Amino acid sequence: MMRLAFLYDKRLTQPELLNAFDGCIATTCPVTDCTVLLRWGNPEGPDNISQAVLNRKQPLKNSLDKEKVFDILKLNRIRRPRFVSPSPASPYPLVGKWNNLTSGNGREAVIQTYDKALVSGADFFVEHVNTVKKYNIYFFDLNSFWVTKKVAVKTNTPRNNITPSWVYEEIPLDLDRDTVKTCLLAQRAIYILGLDFGMVHAAIDTKGRPVILDITPVPVLPLKAINLFSGQVKKFTADITRQITDSGSLLDNRIVLGADPEFMLKDPKTGKIVYPSDFLSMDGPLGYDERSENRAGRLYPLAEVRPVPDQCPLNLVKKIKGILKQAVSLIPPDIEWLAGSLPFENYQIGGHIHFSNIGINCRLIRALDNYLAIPLMLMEDPGKSSKRRRQYGWLGSIRPKPHGGFEYRTPGSWLVSPEMAEGCLCLAKIVATEYRLLTRDYFSDIELQKAFYQSKKYYFYDIFNEIWEDLKKTQLFSKYSTYLNPIADLINRGGHWDETCDIRKSWNLLPPP
Repeated sequence: MMRLAFLYDKRLTQPELLNAFDGCIATTCPVTDCTVLLRWGNPEGPDNISQAVLNRKQPLKNSLDKEKVFDILKLNRIRRPRFVSPSPASPYPLVGKWNNLTSGNGREAVIQTYDKALVSGADFFVEHVNTVKKYNIYFFDLNSFWVTKKVAVKTNTPRNNITPSWVYEEIPLDLDRDTVKTCLLAQRAIYILGLDFGMVHAAIDTKGRPVILDITPVPVLPLKAINLFSGQVKKFTADITRQITDSGSLLDNRIVLGADPEFMLKDPKTGKIVYPSDFLSMDGPLGYDERSENRAGRLYPLAEVRPVPDQCPLNLVKKIKGILKQAVSLIPPDIEWLAGSLPFENYQIGGHIHFSNIGINCRLIRALDNYLAIPLMLMEDPGKSSKRRRQYGWLGSIRPKPHGGFEYRTPGSWLVSPEMAEGCLCLAKIVATEYRLLTRDYFSDIELQKAFYQSKKYYFYDIFNEIWEDLKKTQLFSKYSTYLNPIADLINRGGHWDETCDIRKSWNLLPPP
C-alpha cells in the first residue's frame, strides 16, 4: 500500500495544499514509518524512516537559511546577487535580507541609503540587480512543472494617473531562449541546494544573463500548480512503492552509455599547443570541440572522441580505441597527446559521459556526484583538478541532449589510459543502473563541497571506503570488478593519474621507433 507522509509546518502551509494531500499521512510531528516522506518546511525527526525523502532534513535547513543559500550559490559559481557590506561608498540601492525560518519566502527590502542600511536590521545585504525579465520556476525532481513570468498590467484610469501593477503569468517552458537558459540555471541552483522540490525566483539581467534572485523550499502555489505538484508527488510515491514490490532485477534496465572525452596536442620541442583544427574536421567520430580560442573562430584547441553509444561500457572503450587509432594517421607523429584535467594552463578539458534510456532525476544526479565524481576526483592531479573546477566540472553539471538523454559534465578527461577509461565507464554504468540503492549524499555539507572543488583529497579517503562498500553490494559490481580494481588501487595508495604523459603510450598507439 502506498504510504506518503506529508510532514509540514503549519505556518508555511496553504489549506489548499493540505487538501491536495488528503488521504496521506499529514502531520506536523515527526513520522515513525512511511514509504515516502515529504518535508514541507518541517525539518523535525530523522530521514531514515522511509524509502525516499523529498527535501531531506539538512538540505531543507540549509535552504531555510537565506544567507547559507547565497553562500552555496556563490561557492558553485551560480550567478546571483553578490554579498555587500554596506558603507557610505556602496552602490545603492542594496537589498537587505532577513533569515526567517518561519517564512519560506523570507523577507527582503530595497535599501536606498547607508543610513537606512544601518537601521534596517537586515541579517545581510546583496547587490540590487537590474533586470529586464523575471520568472518564478517551480520544480519537482529536477522537472520544471510550472513557470511564470512577470508582466505589467495597466489600470484603466486617466492617462496621467496610469500606474503599472504586476502579475506573474504562466508561460511555456520553451517560450524563448531567455526562458530556456533561465530554467537550466534554476535547475542547477535547486539541485546544488539538495532540494527535490521548490521554487526559484530568477531573472534576466540587463546584459542578457540569467541570474538567481532567491530560492524557497516552501513556495506559495497557485491552485493549478498545487494540483500538478501533488500529482507528481503521488506518482513518485507509486513508483517507489512499485520498485519495492517488484522482484525484477535492476539489470533489466538497459541504459545506454555514450561519451565525448577531450584531449589536447602538444609540440614536445616548444611545449606549445598544437591545434587539432589543423588536422581534423569539427564533426564526426574524431573532431574538435566547438570552443574556439578567439572570436574569429580560427583556433580550436580541444580534440574530441565521439564513439557510437553502447549498452556495454567495455564495448564503448573498444570504440574509443578504434577512433584513436584513426587519429594516428591524421595527426603528425611528432605531436604528443595529453588528457586529464588541465593539460595546459587555462585549458580545462572534460570526460563527459552520456546516458540514454534513463530520465534525469535528483537521486540519479546525486548518485553520480557521490559515487562517480568523488572517485574520479581522487584519481586526478589535485593541483590541476582544482584549477579546472574554477570554470568546469562543477557538481551536478548536466546538459539535456536532443535524443532525450543527458550528458554528465563533472568528470575530467579519463582518456589518460584504457584502464582508466574502462574503470570510469564501468563505474558510470553501475551508478546509473543501480542509483536507487546508492543513497549517500556527502554534499549536503557545504564544507565538503568546498573540499571537492579544492581537491582536498584527505577529506574523502574515508568517504571513498564507504561508497566503495556500497558499490560492492550492487548486482553489477561483480560483473565489472576486474575493471574497477585499478581505480581502487590508485586511490588506496594515494596516487593520481599522470596527465603529463603522451596518452598514445598507454593506448599502445606510438609509432615504431
